This record gives sequence, C-alpha cells and structure tokens, in this order.
Amino acid sequence: MTRFLPLSAAALALTALAACEPTGTGTGANVPTGQYVLVGIGSDTVPLRNVGLTIAADGSISGKAPCNTYAASQTAEPPGFKIGELTTSGAGCSGNRARLENRYFDALRQADGITYLGGVLKITGPTYLTYEPGYHKE
Repeated sequence: MTRFLPLSAAALALTALAACEPTGTGTGANVPTGQYVLVGIGSDTVPLRNVGLTIAADGSISGKAPCNTYAASQTAEPPGFKIGELTTSGAGCSGNRARLENRYFDALRQADGITYLGGVLKITGPTYLTYEPGYHKE
C-alpha cells in the first residue's frame, strides 16, 4: 500500500496545479482563454503580481493594472496580436504604480505577437510581456 501513497500525492498535486491553468478552448495557435497575471515586462520582473489580463473567447482582452481597469478588442489571429483602442477606467495614478501602468499599456499598444508555451503566456513586441496563469493581487 505504501507504494501507492507517492503516486496519490503526485496525482493530487497535479490536480491542484491543473486548477490554476486557464480554461476555455483557446483563441487559436494554442493560446487558452482565461485569466493571467503579469510576472515580467521586458527583462524586469513584476514582483507584486498586481497586473491581470483576461483573454475572452473572442480574443478581446481586459484586466486590472496597478491603478485602472482596462479593455480592448484584439484583431489579429494568433500568433499575431494587435489591440484596438485601449479603454481604461481613468483613475488617477502616481509614483511607481503609474510608471508600471504606463509601461504596461505602452507595451500592449505596440505588441504584435502572442504565444503560450509550457504554461507561460508571452505577448511580444518592442517590449515583451510575460504572464503566468492566475489572478492578480489587489
């Protein structure tokens, strides 16, 4: 019976990890719909995990940046990526939060590609954005 205990623990761990994966059928090119959290912008990490992205079944995006919520249509077929007008909630923002948010929105506006490989979502362009499945922190 002891031989099955490690297998059971591994199966439970795998089930728990699968719950973190985005759901949905994807938007093409194996990019799953669902919620993601920004972990990197360019070569910099985002340690607070306070920027979220949701990809809808129609390819549109929405989410929460450090200060504002945002949304945009997405018109390219993956692996391409091109957003329409980025709308935000218009909340005031200052300091490091404003710098991160401005850099993030600029990167989204200039992005031209999207990939999902090994549980990592990347939106590419002059500045690439790296996401993991999950929810942003408030």
